[in-house]
Amino acid sequence: MFLESVLDNVESIFQSDVDLEVAESHAEVIDQSIRLIRSISECADVETQDKMNLNTLATVFTDVLSLLHHRNAIRSPTTVYEIKIEVATEANGCPGRPRFVIRAEMLEELRELGFSWTKIGEILGVSRWTIHRRVAEYGLENMTGFHHLPDEELDEKVKEFILNHGCTTGQCYVEGYLKSVGLRIQRKRIRESMARVDPHNTALRWGIVISRRQYQVPWPNSLWHLDGHHSLIRWKMVIHGCIDGYSRRIMFLRCSANNLAETVLELFLDAVKMDGNLWPSRIRVDKGVENVLVCDAMVQARGEGRGSFIAGPSTHNQRIERLWRDVFRCVCHLYYYIFYAMESTGILDANNPVHLFTLHLIFIPRINKALDEFREAFNHHKVRTERNCSPNQMWINGMFHPDNPLAHAELDEEPYDLEMYGHDPHGPSSVGSDNNVIVEAVHLPHDNLLTSFILETIDPLQQSHEMGVDIYTEALEMVVLKIDELTNS
Repeated sequence: MFLESVLDNVESIFQSDVDLEVAESHAEVIDQSIRLIRSISECADVETQDKMNLNTLATVFTDVLSLLHHRNAIRSPTTVYEIKIEVATEANGCPGRPRFVIRAEMLEELRELGFSWTKIGEILGVSRWTIHRRVAEYGLENMTGFHHLPDEELDEKVKEFILNHGCTTGQCYVEGYLKSVGLRIQRKRIRESMARVDPHNTALRWGIVISRRQYQVPWPNSLWHLDGHHSLIRWKMVIHGCIDGYSRRIMFLRCSANNLAETVLELFLDAVKMDGNLWPSRIRVDKGVENVLVCDAMVQARGEGRGSFIAGPSTHNQRIERLWRDVFRCVCHLYYYIFYAMESTGILDANNPVHLFTLHLIFIPRINKALDEFREAFNHHKVRTERNCSPNQMWINGMFHPDNPLAHAELDEEPYDLEMYGHDPHGPSSVGSDNNVIVEAVHLPHDNLLTSFILETIDPLQQSHEMGVDIYTEALEMVVLKIDELTNS
């Protein structure tokens, strides 16, 4: 019986030194089992005695879940540093202690990262009463607590996210997305909204769990992992991504119609610039030719002979392989199946340059919008094995830590084993093994003129009830007519 196997697994967890991430994953299974039991007991055709037995069973599972959470809390690694920001003071011409200088922008930024007012007081080294006075002074009271969004509006937000990212997107990413657009909603309400909007796929989302293994590098910016994702390569699209190994924070995530080293370098330099020109100490990449310019830039910025870039097989780059699984599940799989469906209906030919030109023109902006939403959701989502801190919070915690040399553009210590630095032997295997993917650019005569002509009339990001297919067909018709016009003129 399924429920018996759940309890058997819990017993084995308590009797052995099971990895914390495995235990956390099983806690989620128990939690969902409780919901399943309660939903069965609420069915109208269940006998009274059976209802009582099911409620008793739910109580037992709830007690087991509480014990498991306690066990996990005790064994949870303390990898999130407690940060302190020194606050200046100024004389106010009155008796007593000088006034703390606390900018409204600092309070807003820390609050938007999810820290409570009490925690912000601890970070700044002042009392919570001082924080509450500044909150009132700056009119920031509306940043306190959860937003009272009506169910109908919440359902529309959730439906929009699921529409863009597919039915397998989990609750934590929806929560992260809502936070990224300034909405703080109770997890219970988000879970209920997802059940209302997409009830048939709740079990599917529950079943997609990746077992997480422990990974350690000393600081944010110690090691960035770069790689390319090729699930859309059939249509000459590549997604380039980079993740900070310590915090899991996505540094960049972009879909392009090429796999050029210049494209990857531009994305990398933009990510460095975004955080005040603080370069990573090292990067881990595969041996693909698209990474050569980034590796050259790292050597120039961080020095030679210290492992500024670590080039190895994709099997040693598991940190970003985990990200790619989520990217495919939450973004790419939707377009993967849309494009195949378009081919099966005859409106798309993957070998036709006119079709691919139009596909790129319409769908690359839509994919990048979905990737931007996913990146914001991912960077705001809570990581259970890191005391429910988000990647953004872990990044800020580590970068403000006084012992972090990378926060001051200095270098950290050299790893003991440079070749295996950032390698997780228990991580997921690489989805693809080709490190030198060549993507030939799609060129048409007068392609710049065609691009301007189409974009003057069609917005690729406009609302579509057909996943963008209707926008593509309209654009394709215009491209074909314009090519005929240019050819015959």
